[in-house]
Amino acid sequence: MKTLYRNGKIYSMNSEGETFGNIVVEDGIITEVDAVDAEADEIIDLKGSTMLPGLNDTHMHLVMLGKKLKSLVLYDENDIDHVKELIGNHRSGREWDLILGYDENNFENSYRLKRAELDELTDKPTIVARVCQHAGIVNTKALEKLGIDKHVENPEGGSYEKDENGELTGWVYDTAFDQFRAAQVDDTIETVSDDITQAVKYLYTLGVTGVHTEDMAAYGPNDVPLNAYLNTIGKDQLKFRVNLLRHAAVYEEMIAKDPEFKKDWVEKDAMKIFADGAFGGRTALMKEPYEGTDDTGLQIHTRENLEKLVKKAREHGDAVAVHVIGDRATELVLDVIERHPVKKGQHDRLIHVSLLDEEMMDRMAELDVICDIQPTFLTSDMPWVEDYIGKERAERLYNFRTMLDKGLLLGGGSDAPIEDVNPLKGVHALVTRHGKTGVYNEDETISVFEALQMYTKNAAEIVHRGDRSGLIKKGYKADFAVFDRDVLNVEPDELLEAEVLYTIIDGEVVYQKGGI
Repeated sequence: MKTLYRNGKIYSMNSEGETFGNIVVEDGIITEVDAVDAEADEIIDLKGSTMLPGLNDTHMHLVMLGKKLKSLVLYDENDIDHVKELIGNHRSGREWDLILGYDENNFENSYRLKRAELDELTDKPTIVARVCQHAGIVNTKALEKLGIDKHVENPEGGSYEKDENGELTGWVYDTAFDQFRAAQVDDTIETVSDDITQAVKYLYTLGVTGVHTEDMAAYGPNDVPLNAYLNTIGKDQLKFRVNLLRHAAVYEEMIAKDPEFKKDWVEKDAMKIFADGAFGGRTALMKEPYEGTDDTGLQIHTRENLEKLVKKAREHGDAVAVHVIGDRATELVLDVIERHPVKKGQHDRLIHVSLLDEEMMDRMAELDVICDIQPTFLTSDMPWVEDYIGKERAERLYNFRTMLDKGLLLGGGSDAPIEDVNPLKGVHALVTRHGKTGVYNEDETISVFEALQMYTKNAAEIVHRGDRSGLIKKGYKADFAVFDRDVLNVEPDELLEAEVLYTIIDGEVVYQKGGI
């Protein structure tokens, strides 16, 4: 069946200002653009609305987003007494409770919940995950469940916080925190499929038609999340485009199993590696200590182990996707991938790349790397990060204009559910750099067109689909987001008010405001 879309502003996103008056879609492919006297079986009148290629999120955690939509979350809470009330009243019906989104920076004097307080609120093993998902506080029941007491040694790439008396405070970081998250998992293929479905249907409402996600090591054996995706997503199932990063912890096992993926629907992606933590927990790996401390953060892998992982990926013809936030972490990863370059035609992914200097950017520009950036990290970090790392280093944070000028390919992601998944919030941050405490490093703003390319054209190029996705172009996939206003030509703050009228994937309307 041929469908004609007309009477709207249709942006190709290939070059700034290029628009079409109409397009024709047949069997999920764009067959004509600006067609004169086009014939079609169905006509969709856009009524002056604006069509873009479907938006993509280049780095997130889709299953966790689904769980967030069904869980107790504390992301926007700023009253510690209310937080305690919410935790005390929470009843999940599970053996463990996992509560998401605690952020001490929301509270007066950066209040950090204490283990004794958590013990008073619940008698179940409980994890309250910090907003960054690199740290959290656990109660005594959780410690006992894992047989952990004050004599525990810190694992490589993690730590257990202790007070001046050597007692555990309940705060755990990175690989130590991961042990607790793993212990509470009781997922099945069916429950994870439901998480995926919940998340995808929510993303439809935001014009998102695909994501690059990392879920393979967090929900029991990797067969569980993988089969949940394969059973849920597809041309004749829930339509959505998914690229699956394979965490280093399960990478070799997945290589050995050699599962069959679904081209253009559920596809395998690079080996995912964590090099460091995050600023919020002071675990991002830094060249110089955090302000007022002698602490430089956490190095998740030794250089030797990091090299082993990269070499393993190369042996199997794969790229790597590495979480790097601190400047020392980025420097370390650049050293390794320079020694072990990716094969011709591929590129490695540097995820977050928050703190850079000119030399690092120049090195990156000489390598086959792309950058998965999270624009809203900028606005969420602004109120407090300078206190952690100092003014000079803070001026080198999230310098996206300079990165683009160096010729780096940037993909727009959210790291959801760590940050809000709405792409237009990311675009707003890129265009304004405006947060709760003002405008941050205004010289690093970029245009709306450049920002939206990160979620369309660039996102497709990152996963080697630039020949068939990410643009409105003849022969390309018919994935679209239709907005109620011209999002490329509104005042920046109006971006936050824009609404999606239609989301279309493979030529099918999967979401229509007010119902299909």
